Amino acid sequence: MLVENITIKRVGEVVSGVSPTTGKAWTSRSILLGWEDETGEGYIHAQVDNDVWKSLALQEGDKATINLRFRTKAFRSGYITNDIRIINPQNVN
Repeated sequence: MLVENITIKRVGEVVSGVSPTTGKAWTSRSILLGWEDETGEGYIHAQVDNDVWKSLALQEGDKATINLRFRTKAFRSGYITNDIRIINPQNVN
C-alpha cells in the first residue's frame, strides 16, 4: 500500500536476533509514522529491516512516500497480531 506525504516521527534503536525457525540472524527498527487529516493527527507503528532503513537515508522529521505491507497472523492459541512493514520507501524531500 503506497502512503504519500507521511512524516517519520520517531526512529527506534536497532533490535537484533536469530530466527528460531531458520537460524538466520536479523536486525530491524521500529518506526513511528505520522500524518494529519481532517480528523486531526494519526499515527502508525511499523517495522523495517535495518539494512533497508540504512539504504533509505531517512531521518526523523523527513516527509516520505512509503510502501507499507500489512499482514495479519493468527496463531493456534487464538492470538491475532498485525505485522506492518516498510518496504521500498522513497524520500520525497
